[in-house]
Amino acid sequence: MALKTNTLKISLKSVLLAGAAVSAIAVAPPASADPPPGCVNADGTVCATVPGAGATAGPEGAGATVPGAGAEAGPEGANAAVPGAEAVAGPEGAGATVPGAGATAGPEGAGATVPGAGATAGPEGAGATVPGAGATAGPEGTGAYVPGAGAEAGPGGASASVPGAGATAGPGGASACIPNVGCLSAG
Repeated sequence: MALKTNTLKISLKSVLLAGAAVSAIAVAPPASADPPPGCVNADGTVCATVPGAGATAGPEGAGATVPGAGAEAGPEGANAAVPGAEAVAGPEGAGATVPGAGATAGPEGAGATVPGAGATAGPEGAGATVPGAGATAGPEGTGAYVPGAGAEAGPGGASASVPGAGATAGPGGASACIPNVGCLSAG
């Protein structure tokens, strides 16, 4: 009776894979039960941090940041910016701009401009201009000028001139001249 022996075949590939596995296990750092350190102040005291929310609290004060919203708050004050709306708020005050409408508001006051209509309003007063009609209104007064008729009115008074007739009237008085007769004046 012949004895059968089991021969074990070991290949070079098996030896290399086993060696790589042993090396990886030997080099890997041991697992630790201690969590990584959190927020630590310069003086070594621990502060609270909420990583996803961007909020911290410690001996120097508390603060929060909302990256997408452009808002932040801290010991020196709070502020917010809304990029699409062009609105901001902070310790110096709040302000907003509406580019299409020509309107602004801020700590120094509010104002609006309507370019097509020639109207403006702001801290220094309101005004309007109607270019075709020759009329204006503003903090210094109102005025009108009618180019074809020779008439105008404003803060200094009203006056009229009739070019063909030779007659004028204004704050200083009135006068008229009639050809071949003479001139009259009053005032």
